[in-house]
Amino acid sequence: MKSLKIIGAQRSANAFILLLFCAAFTKAMAQDTTKFQQNSFQSASWSRFSLHAGGFISSNNSGVVLGSQQLGAGIQIDVEDALGLETSTLVFRVDADYRFGKRSKHSASFGYFDVRRNANKVLEKEIEIGDETFPIGTEVSSQFDLTIIRAKYGYSFFQDKRVSLGGTFGFYIMPLSFSVKALGLDEQSTHFVAPLPLLGFYTNFRITDKLYLNQSIEFLYLSISNFTGKITDFNFALEHRTFSHFGFGAGINLNGIDISVEDESSPLDFVGKINMEYSGLLLYGKYYF
Repeated sequence: MKSLKIIGAQRSANAFILLLFCAAFTKAMAQDTTKFQQNSFQSASWSRFSLHAGGFISSNNSGVVLGSQQLGAGIQIDVEDALGLETSTLVFRVDADYRFGKRSKHSASFGYFDVRRNANKVLEKEIEIGDETFPIGTEVSSQFDLTIIRAKYGYSFFQDKRVSLGGTFGFYIMPLSFSVKALGLDEQSTHFVAPLPLLGFYTNFRITDKLYLNQSIEFLYLSISNFTGKITDFNFALEHRTFSHFGFGAGINLNGIDISVEDESSPLDFVGKINMEYSGLLLYGKYYF
């Protein structure tokens, strides 16, 4: 029942975020209606360089399996529920884009954000993590740190003053650290860096002279020997170029990551499974030229 309540709350939050987008979209459209009707696309459509930075308010749901024994038994720990880690976080996020080539159809992009969580909790039920069993009533300290570094190349297959449609190829580089410890018991931890390739598509629409709608989806499914990795990442954002070189934006980011390593022959210093889902609202300022 608790998981159903969490899912219901997440759906309500997502619906509320969508309503905020609709309100922002309607207001911006009303402000720029005259320019849109006159088709006054006088400024350059696609900026050569842009840098946007802001806050990312995310809802987190993570599951962890450490060790081949627990992996074979299908024992997965919900770290938010079992260990008391935060289900929502506010983090700083930065992204940069550079367009190049004769018609600016090529692009290079970079993104970064970092989520660090820790908690102390008295266990309400016995849990098994790695080679250790943590009994009911044990006070445990846990830490879960995830860094997302994105680097990708993009090419616009179709581009004019109003629309840019293209594909991307790049990498998700994810340093991840997880640990659980308690007095009198062995600490269980893992730390690894997973560089995962991604394919994607994007659509950028110039709705009015100042209002832009940007969407992208990136995905991966990779299964090699004892390693399986899956990623889906969806971004939706509205941007308003309020001033000549400065603007503001709001967006939604939905992401799911699954990494499974079955034995120690993997190049990753990790055996087990990591399942992560985060979704949230991104508010940012943008500099461009």
